[in-house]
Amino acid sequence: MSAPYTPSVTNEEQRRAVDLSGAAVHLFRFRGPLDLAYEYFCDVPAVFSLLPDVIDVFTYGPNRYRLIVGATDGHGHAMAGYFDMAAAFEPHRLIRIMPVDDGPPIDLSGFVFPGQLFAEAVFYPHTHGTDVEYTVELAMTIPVPKVLWFMPGSVLQAIGERAMEHKMNHMISGFSRAVDIDFHAWIGNE
Repeated sequence: MSAPYTPSVTNEEQRRAVDLSGAAVHLFRFRGPLDLAYEYFCDVPAVFSLLPDVIDVFTYGPNRYRLIVGATDGHGHAMAGYFDMAAAFEPHRLIRIMPVDDGPPIDLSGFVFPGQLFAEAVFYPHTHGTDVEYTVELAMTIPVPKVLWFMPGSVLQAIGERAMEHKMNHMISGFSRAVDIDFHAWIGNE
């Protein structure tokens, strides 16, 4: 019996995509009680809509969500990454978001690619409110536009890694400010 056919990959084809990942951890300190903090974070689309550069976030099934994040490279090239996610809830203790691949067909034009997102919110009561330790990890393979194929793969990877580090810092700082403001406005309306 012969081995299955595996196409060879040329250096040019290897430069057609860059594998990127990033992670961030943030500790939220809320003045509200744990049950309200937990209830707030259970609204996954509302919380993820507070991330910078979000184009859309919607529910497509029970505890299933799609997050679409857009970016530009500063030279007029727009792109979007999409993340299909499932949520698991441990009441008043933990919310875990895991990547899934069962989302609906993507209906976006332009430079669009899938990614994987893992997030976890762990809730800790304390005397003055609630602490929420929020961890997020992203991974994606970004196709490289043909106009950049002339660049060595190592250069493209290094550029991508620096851009991802910058993007993760931008996302977590914008997210933490937005969540803090939004939560305290929301708790004031409760």
